Amino acid sequence: MRNRNLMGWIAAGLVMGSVAVDRAMAGPPLLCFPYEIGSATSLPWGKDPFEAKKGYDKSKVVGDTLEILKTEKSVLVRMETLRRAAVYIGDDRAKATELLAKISWMAMDAEAIGKPSAYSWFDAGVLAATFRQSGADIGWHAGSDSNADGYAWVKRAVALNPDDPAMQFGAALVVFEKDQAAFKSHLRRAVAGAKPGSDLAKSIESNWACGHKPVEELKKELGASDSKVANKGG
Repeated sequence: MRNRNLMGWIAAGLVMGSVAVDRAMAGPPLLCFPYEIGSATSLPWGKDPFEAKKGYDKSKVVGDTLEILKTEKSVLVRMETLRRAAVYIGDDRAKATELLAKISWMAMDAEAIGKPSAYSWFDAGVLAATFRQSGADIGWHAGSDSNADGYAWVKRAVALNPDDPAMQFGAALVVFEKDQAAFKSHLRRAVAGAKPGSDLAKSIESNWACGHKPVEELKKELGASDSKVANKGG
């Protein structure tokens, strides 16, 4: 995480008023808080959110990320893989542009042939938003909506797969800083489908943007108890 973004994110949380921000824990919600993925395969990593694997060849990050995304079905694993990729890429504009271009092209190609992919649109949107939240400059606001990079693409993914609570969680984090109404709407559907103790529930509970609260408490606060969102991601 870059220091120039830290105070901006703390201020955003204070202005939004939806969470009690711990200044020691605040940071871009797509970048600073790992997603629970158990023993699933992702990019090589260390023990904490920013502990990259010693000896990992960063020149392979684009290819390795794409290989994982080709077959991985878990939205949380995809999100964690993209988060790690963004950390490895850092300020490398060429690599950031290459990875985002390849993922977004996959989404656009599938759309063009009439076989739209919720996964591809989701990946492209989350990656664009993660780069923006990290401070990486790709030179343009990719997939922007509601002034949030990537949100237009993530909304397309959610439209294709509205009953996936993990995608709703990702959408909430993408739009968090820019549109609190949309954030709460997505989070409501995410917590409604998150089983207590599941990887999704743990991921929601550990992210400061969601208030560091148990999902059952969030369900009550957001009126999500009776939602019909399926438990695909929970």
